[in-house]
This record gives sequence, C-alpha cells and structure tokens, in this order.
Amino acid sequence: MDDYIDQRELLRLEQQRQDQDPNSIYADSMREERINNIIQQLNPDNLVEDIEHRIRGEKRNRYSKEWEPINPNSLKRVSDLLIENYISFLSSLLTQNTSLSNFSAGEINNLMMMIVEHIRDDLSDNAENYGFITLDNYCNRIIDFNEMNRIGMIICGTTFAVFKRAQNGMEARRIFSSLKVSESLNQADNKKGLIDSLKFWK
Repeated sequence: MDDYIDQRELLRLEQQRQDQDPNSIYADSMREERINNIIQQLNPDNLVEDIEHRIRGEKRNRYSKEWEPINPNSLKRVSDLLIENYISFLSSLLTQNTSLSNFSAGEINNLMMMIVEHIRDDLSDNAENYGFITLDNYCNRIIDFNEMNRIGMIICGTTFAVFKRAQNGMEARRIFSSLKVSESLNQADNKKGLIDSLKFWK
C-alpha cells in the first residue's frame, strides 16, 4: 500500500515538474500563439476595418501602425454615405461563417457575379450621392470613373480572397488541422511525462 502511495506521489511530482518546466511552458505558449494568430486572421472585424481605411485612401504606417492618408494633400474625400453602405454590405459577407464555409468553384463564381453586379449598379445609381459627379465650368457632368473603379476593385478583390479561402473548405481544414496538431502534441507531452515518471520500475 505504501508503495502505491509513493508511486502516486512520484507521478504527481513529475507532472508538477513538467508543468513548471520553462521549455514545456514556452512550447505550449508558442503553439497557442500560432493558433490564436490563425484565428485572429479570420476575425471579420479586422478585415472590414482594413477595407474601410483603404476605401478612404489610407495606408497603415509600418512603424507607428496607425492609418494615414496616402496623399495628405489630396482634397478628395470619400462620401460617408458610401462608407456606411459598403461597410454594412461587407459586414454581412465577410464573416467567420463565410471563411469557414465549404464553397465549390461554381458557387464562388455565382456569388462574385452577384456582388459585382450589385456594386456596379450601386456605384452607378448613386454616383451623385457618393460625390463621383462634378460639374465643370460649362456645367458638363464629369464622372470620376477612376475612383469608382478603385473602390469596386477593393471590395471585389477582398471578398473574392475570402471566398477562395473557403473553397472546398480549405480554411476550415487548416484551422482544425492546427487544433488537432496542438492537441496531439499536448497528449504526446503528457504521455512522455508519464513514461518518464515510471522509469523507477526498472
């Protein structure tokens, strides 16, 4: 009976030693950080916020990490109405549910066709409300097609990239594989600790 109690105490001490091992703790934290990074990349709030800044004509400063105007001297300002409409539109599309879906190539093509048609019609129908139309000295209407194309490309390109990540469930498989690998490594570490702790039987 005393031998059994000693063995249990040895197992408990070995597990405690392993839990306090800085190498083991570091490896676990690195695995968790990698998984958190992958999940963070999927966070739709970050993506939609990125798109909003890019539509506004801003870029992220690599040093300060703040968003800044690409051309600080430009007098051109993107309509708040356009920003509100497209952030609302994108928030309904760019979700974790979308990126973790399982779309076929045909489904992605159909979705993109609908999105492209919606954006084309919306930018055309609301060109005046969005500030794309100005009048010259002779009262001729001048339409800023370059700006319309720029905004359309940002929205379509980002949306397409999210759909492609979900093609045939690639993103979901990548996440679940990472979780499975992490779980397997943790189990392997635990088994190793148990085997090492039983070496006194030799």
